[in-house]
Amino acid sequence: MPERLQPLPNRLRILQINLNKSEKAHLDLLNGPLGTNWDIVLIQEPHVTKFHTIRTPMKFRQIYPVDRWKQGAVVRSAIWVNSEIDTKSWKTITIPNTNDITAIQLQGHYGKLTIFNVYNSCTHSIF
Repeated sequence: MPERLQPLPNRLRILQINLNKSEKAHLDLLNGPLGTNWDIVLIQEPHVTKFHTIRTPMKFRQIYPVDRWKQGAVVRSAIWVNSEIDTKSWKTITIPNTNDITAIQLQGHYGKLTIFNVYNSCTHSIF
């Protein structure tokens, strides 16, 4: 018998934002009402601390590129998933060899929904 998944809300509130590596913009986002307003936050160019980490709000789970710890890596894509969404109803999609793409897949009574967060520098036509 398949495991029952906890239902997602009837609507999915998604915020997409480019922080341009700004610490002030990142902190403003962290200290705002994210948890009550958004289910998923897609971030391009997050601020990275001197310890090579990305601050994440308390009520969210973070998804980062799998290659983020590689020597000289620059992370330009991250996803925050509201902790109110049951971890059994979504999974990380691994995208190797890039720090510009993160992805998750949600599953429920509606089927499967895959969300890609893609950073594109707009200086080339690769993506």
